Amino acid sequence: MSERIDLAGELAALADARDAARAKLDRLTGMSAGAADEYTEAYIGAVVAATIDKLQNELTVFGRIDDEQVWRVGLFGIDRGGEQLVVDWRAHFAEGFYRATMREPMGLARRVSYVGCIDDLMIEEFATGDVAGTSPLMAELARSRGPEMRAAVATLQTEQDRLVRLDPAARLVLRGGPGTGKTVVGLHRAAWLVYNDRRVTSDRILVLGPSDKFLQFVATVLPTLGEARIVQTTFERHLGAPSTAPGSDPRWLGILDRLEASMLSPRELRVRGRRMPETDVAELLAQLTSRDLPWRERRKVFIGRVVAILEAPRAEVEREIKDVFPAVSAATAWRKVRSRATLEALGVDDELIAAWHAVPDDGALRDEVKARFEGVPARYSHVIVDEAQDLTLFQLRAVLRRSDGLTLVGDDAQRSAPGSLGLRAVAAHLAAPLEQMTTAYRMSAEIADWLNVHAERHDLDAVELLGVRPTGTPVSTATDVAAAEAELRVRWAHVAVIERSDVWSHKGVEYDAVVVDARGMTPSEIYLSASRAAHQLVIVAA
Repeated sequence: MSERIDLAGELAALADARDAARAKLDRLTGMSAGAADEYTEAYIGAVVAATIDKLQNELTVFGRIDDEQVWRVGLFGIDRGGEQLVVDWRAHFAEGFYRATMREPMGLARRVSYVGCIDDLMIEEFATGDVAGTSPLMAELARSRGPEMRAAVATLQTEQDRLVRLDPAARLVLRGGPGTGKTVVGLHRAAWLVYNDRRVTSDRILVLGPSDKFLQFVATVLPTLGEARIVQTTFERHLGAPSTAPGSDPRWLGILDRLEASMLSPRELRVRGRRMPETDVAELLAQLTSRDLPWRERRKVFIGRVVAILEAPRAEVEREIKDVFPAVSAATAWRKVRSRATLEALGVDDELIAAWHAVPDDGALRDEVKARFEGVPARYSHVIVDEAQDLTLFQLRAVLRRSDGLTLVGDDAQRSAPGSLGLRAVAAHLAAPLEQMTTAYRMSAEIADWLNVHAERHDLDAVELLGVRPTGTPVSTATDVAAAEAELRVRWAHVAVIERSDVWSHKGVEYDAVVVDARGMTPSEIYLSASRAAHQLVIVAA
């Protein structure tokens, strides 16, 4: 293989691939965004045009791998007249672009990589060990952060790519420190699954994030990767209400079991002179209770069995068993769950009853009740949860009911939800390995080091970060918030001032520079706020 490697040649190949892709891109401009709510759909719809423009200009091709011939890698597979101009990044063959090393070249002679508008090539000669050019990863990480997250398809690192390409049936629980790329893994895994698993279509993937601000931040990533119909929303919106501490109490599992049992009243059944003894009725009810079916379906099965045993008309059997196995809707069951008298009769602790009646609702617990009595309203091929350290038991159960395919990513040092399990408990519950990412790609090494010291000093359950991008800009302190912000805005385009009142709304979002008004914040709140900065961090202490 003797094709020349130079900037002009790669620019020409990129232009050729763009020409061949024009028809495909024209079709993409007509795609519609799919979302679970008007807020997300409107935002994604508004950015699709800009996303396609970025795709045309940056990601049609972002590198190549050479064996006996040249294979260029890009966002989509592109062919012309049977000639493969570009290999889709999700294809099995493209793994070499992300995973080949000098020690394990995977049969490749070299790798050439670049990002965006090509002004430099990074060339890695696997045979000789020679490396020339600028690292696309370092160039990408050093850029100014925008109001939207960018697709990292051109700069996925080996550890990230391995997790993105896990078997579709695998349940991924990923614990990563801030800036390690855990959100990148989750979103790119969604696009990879659609490409590689025929059972998965983009409109059957659900992405759950912590806030509208987070959804706005990540909304361009999946459309950039060609998957605009993936549903993206928050737990609160998806389940109809936020989770609460009393509603997340695991004792509700036993309470709901007792509630169901209390509404079953076995007795002898008589229809048209035929009898079914109470013992047989009780045995049948016990058999059905052990089956993983909602109340409504179990009742149908019960009626069908009694009809067969008594050889009686269904309508007459339904009248006879009204008090034995009553028809109970989810709404009726929920009213019982909210009833003090019902809870007292079920032996619920007075303290839990008082706490429960002090909150207006609980979306995840209500979903549990609805699932028990009427079933699951929708199922997805795969569910991806960001900030999964905040999952409560009932949120996790809601996710499990909706899909067998799971990708859960988060950071235990950023737990904020009442009754949350934490990622170790989630992994144990799923009997899944707990993966961990420690390399802090997004933030400067100085910020990563500061976070490590802060976490150790305050005994936070944090991943020890490995900073790989020193900038020479240390974390500093200030006494005046406005002055610190003004100074940062001279240098950076995207600056945030984070105060105690809005700490958790910034989860999952990143900025060029951050002023943390740490007055009144807990150590965990300071950690979350400080970890939003990519390039410069200023702490205003009490």
